[in-house]
Amino acid sequence: MFQIHLGPDGEVVMAGRLDATQCEAALEFLNARPAPRVIDLAALEYIASGGLRVLLLTQKRARADGRNLLLVNVQAPVHDILRYTGFDRIFDLTRVGP
Repeated sequence: MFQIHLGPDGEVVMAGRLDATQCEAALEFLNARPAPRVIDLAALEYIASGGLRVLLLTQKRARADGRNLLLVNVQAPVHDILRYTGFDRIFDLTRVGP
């Protein structure tokens, strides 16, 4: 299951599994508002290649507005995926855990 919503400080919060079946809903949510500055991934358990595309498109929108996208509270399994794919060099991120 995947959930996406705005947190109390206006950050985007993603939870669950961002796989191919959820990418369109995530992109629709993100495109319906100004490009976010922060995405909290504390509760994101898994991200598939389609989810990486969602993040990349969101980063491009943020950069068009002169900002960088910050991924915060990245858990180890998602951080590993970002690192293996080289996306850890594309995004500013903060990792939690070992």
